[in-house]
Amino acid sequence: MKRFRMGGALLLTLLLIPGAVSAATLASARTLVITEAPTDNLYLAGTDVTLTVPLPADLLAFGGTLSLSALVSGDALLGGGTIAVTQPVEGDLRVVGAQVSVSAPVSGDLMVAGGTVVASTTARDTRIIGGTVRLTGSGGPVVIYGADVTLSGVFAGDVEVIASDRVTLEEGTQIAGTFKYDAPQQAAIPTSAQIDGAVTYIGASSYLPTIEQAKTFALAGASVLFVVKIIAVLILAGLFAGLFPIFSQRVADKALSRTPGRFALLALLGFGMVFATPMLILLLAVSFVGIGLAFFLGTAYVLLLMLGYVYAGILAGAALSRGLMKRTQVTWKFALLGMLALYLISVVPVIGGLVSFVLFLVATGSIISILFHFVFTRPATEGLPEAE
Repeated sequence: MKRFRMGGALLLTLLLIPGAVSAATLASARTLVITEAPTDNLYLAGTDVTLTVPLPADLLAFGGTLSLSALVSGDALLGGGTIAVTQPVEGDLRVVGAQVSVSAPVSGDLMVAGGTVVASTTARDTRIIGGTVRLTGSGGPVVIYGADVTLSGVFAGDVEVIASDRVTLEEGTQIAGTFKYDAPQQAAIPTSAQIDGAVTYIGASSYLPTIEQAKTFALAGASVLFVVKIIAVLILAGLFAGLFPIFSQRVADKALSRTPGRFALLALLGFGMVFATPMLILLLAVSFVGIGLAFFLGTAYVLLLMLGYVYAGILAGAALSRGLMKRTQVTWKFALLGMLALYLISVVPVIGGLVSFVLFLVATGSIISILFHFVFTRPATEGLPEAE
């Protein structure tokens, strides 16, 4: 049923996309060549896409190889592997690709991101990010971020370059504004080059952050990592509780519906499994015969540790559900709440870590106990057997 719904949604999407996309999708040679002039915005997708007739509106195109061989009166947004623009674009041109070549005038702004970028344009504002960048002229200010940057031709505005490798100015280069660049080495400016404004070289020292900047970056990175980790564990807890409700319910019932003595026994079982298994893996790995078994057991051990951590949060959610709502059923909502609570508690020094570790051991022990009964005492009926 789910596959049928997904297929229906995909079919509906294809029907709603303009006819150009459908043509690209249905082309037998996976090649799309536009030879009839459209009257409205054009949306193209295909392996090889070529525009050979003037377009009086905007263009959106994605493909492995894109060739813009006709005038575009509006804006153009292009994405693909190899992209070549050989005819003018009267609006803005934005391109993302592995290899990008722009050899025609652009009346609006030019923004390019690519591995190799070769551009010769009259754009009023140019922004380029790439590995190897070669720019010949521009009608306005230019900002380039790249590794190896080469400039030539006539630039009508200021030029700013941030290069991780080098900056090269070719003979006869003309810059009507200022020239500012960052690079590990100072660029050799030919005597035939003409720069009307000031030339500012910042140098490689600009790449080294100050102590204050380093602290700010470290704090920002730690904050982002903390948020990402919370989101990741919340998603895992919700997925396991939602996708495996019966198993999650068994884990919670085994850990929380018994006596404190059984809770302690499950913790001891988890403790023994967590700390004894690495020794067994090590003993197997020292012998040639046991290497394969050691690898298999090590993989299963890592998976068990991950499950134990996730189900520790689910246990916390089940405990909250039974304590606050008096409900014994495990739901994905309380799994999310429990994982969030467990993650926040673990931040508390000593006590938080101890609580998290105990729940982890109990969850691991419960999983091992359920799997043991499932393997060795499976009943004739389907599903998990009742745990003793």
